[in-house]
Amino acid sequence: MIAVLMAAAVGLLSAFLPFTPAEPYLIAAVTTTSTPPVALGVAAAAGQTVGKVLIFLGARGAIRSTWLRQRLSGRPTTAPRQPGRLGTMLARPKAAGARLVEVLERPRQSNGMLLVSAVTGLPPLLAASVYLGRTPMRPAAFALTCLLGRAIRFVTIALAPQLAGY
Repeated sequence: MIAVLMAAAVGLLSAFLPFTPAEPYLIAAVTTTSTPPVALGVAAAAGQTVGKVLIFLGARGAIRSTWLRQRLSGRPTTAPRQPGRLGTMLARPKAAGARLVEVLERPRQSNGMLLVSAVTGLPPLLAASVYLGRTPMRPAAFALTCLLGRAIRFVTIALAPQLAGY
């Protein structure tokens, strides 16, 4: 029971601090305790989903704040410059990012993109959570999709030592 609660706590912490991933904890907990791997994976997924929902809701509130809108609209505009060598090299990744933003703007496709992000980590779920906070995605849909994706990821990782024979 303690290992499951710890998995949820590590999942919650890793939602806010990407340098503290839950995956190493899951592998260590599975190999050193007799706790079922599925329980550990689901607990870590639930903890991380709570954190990502808080980030999602925080981004939604911050973007709607009048203070932030005034700060963002008060920036002076500058004349466009010719791209240098670095700008030319970054044109392709920038175009790919623009296509990703297009996908995230469409409500039907944003759920699929969120699921892919939650399972694979690409694009980073932290970035997707912040970005999706500014879209019309419902918080319940965000939470369920995030929980499903993270449960798939963490249960798979928790089962890996058992499949490897440990």
